[in-house]
Amino acid sequence: MTEDCRDLIALRRAWHPGDDEGFEDRLHAWWERERHQRRAVVAYEDDAPVGMANAQIFSRMPAPGKPDARWLYVANVYVLDSHRRRGIGSALTLDLVDFARANGMVRVVLAPSPMSIPMYQSLGFRPADDLMRLDMPMQETPWHA
Repeated sequence: MTEDCRDLIALRRAWHPGDDEGFEDRLHAWWERERHQRRAVVAYEDDAPVGMANAQIFSRMPAPGKPDARWLYVANVYVLDSHRRRGIGSALTLDLVDFARANGMVRVVLAPSPMSIPMYQSLGFRPADDLMRLDMPMQETPWHA
């Protein structure tokens, strides 16, 4: 697990190139707010970051007669183009699955890109047709921490 988000910043910049002076500060602030309920992993080759994944831990609200439960939402699985198709994405995902198992979580969920579906299927993931979503329109206000 990564404690310092420096490598996450480098990989996010590789994934989403562009000018954004406040990006590093925003990601640092996000990591400080979120790190207690997240797990982030980074893959390295020759000490250089080549891939990443992160997941958020969700806890079910307690209810009478139902056991407490937690699950993991996997997101932002990314591998540099030059390092794809070597099993890095699978290894990052499996690290998060192992974390969920070791911590007694009831499920791991994710929203795959079309390109990633075969990889996730090979790891045992199946489609989940029991969710609905509502997309909210983007507002024209700047980001505030």
